[in-house]
Amino acid sequence: MTERNTLCADAGTVNCPCPLAETGDCLICSRLAGKDCCDCSWSGVCVYNEYIQNGSIVRNRREGKVVPILKKTWYGKDLLVLVLQVSRGFALQAAQPGSFVFLRAPEGLLYSDVPVSVMKVEIDDGRLYLALKIFSGKTKAIASEQNHLFLRGVYRNGLLGKGVSALSKPEAVHHEKWLILTRGTGFAPAVNLLQWLPKTVSVDLVTDPENIEQELIRDYLECCPKPERADDERNQFKMKTALLMEAIHSCKQEDYDRIVILASDYFIGTIARQLEIPLEKLIFSNNFHMCCGEGICGACSHVTGPGEVKKMCKCRLAELKHLG
Repeated sequence: MTERNTLCADAGTVNCPCPLAETGDCLICSRLAGKDCCDCSWSGVCVYNEYIQNGSIVRNRREGKVVPILKKTWYGKDLLVLVLQVSRGFALQAAQPGSFVFLRAPEGLLYSDVPVSVMKVEIDDGRLYLALKIFSGKTKAIASEQNHLFLRGVYRNGLLGKGVSALSKPEAVHHEKWLILTRGTGFAPAVNLLQWLPKTVSVDLVTDPENIEQELIRDYLECCPKPERADDERNQFKMKTALLMEAIHSCKQEDYDRIVILASDYFIGTIARQLEIPLEKLIFSNNFHMCCGEGICGACSHVTGPGEVKKMCKCRLAELKHLG
């Protein structure tokens, strides 16, 4: 690995070294993964040196805290948008595409944490917008709270694929043309991505309306890229509502620099094959099971073809073989 964030989502950030350094499971550093030599090819700040200088402990753990609920809005019977009050620094981190957090009721047990993608951020006011599908005991407990919630984060690995490396450098995507395909609550991380994209990026957004209210789509498209100049043809935003499988045929006629698919594994795999998307262009949602978010519990583990175990709450690269 020679570029930041091509393997581990936390490498080179304030959360590196992470708890995996203490257990001998670091994804970057061979020394902290049990080897007696350095062969990491990491071009950033030395993870091993940082860990040793910190006294062989992790000093920047993600600590959860109770935060106020500013607003709750229901869309239909089972889709809830929460607005939480957070610090400006927390909001700034959450504005990065692919960010997600863990939520639970303040009195809930640790294993009641629910991972939720960040939908929108108002940095100056410290407001965090989250869209939550209510369908089980964990999410029902969150929905029943009126004043406060326990919040842990920010986590960075909600998006996977080789194309994700471009997201750490907004200037690298100027004047590109993007296709973003979403289905259901995959619309939420798309909003955060649209908010982040430079205004010079031309975006075609196709949203499958199944399992999501049209009213929510209308309410949260205000942050979409706006033209810097009215006569600039590259500054375009086109949005349409259509079934994803029906939209594939029209998308085949276009040449996109990046294609983002925020849907189930079945749709990601099917669309990637139908459109014959080069891996360098593809960005897709991280649908692996999340529990701790730190790579410790193993709930997100994925065994690759060569038999390596990857912890997908941390790893930014993923094979497409597991997709439907």
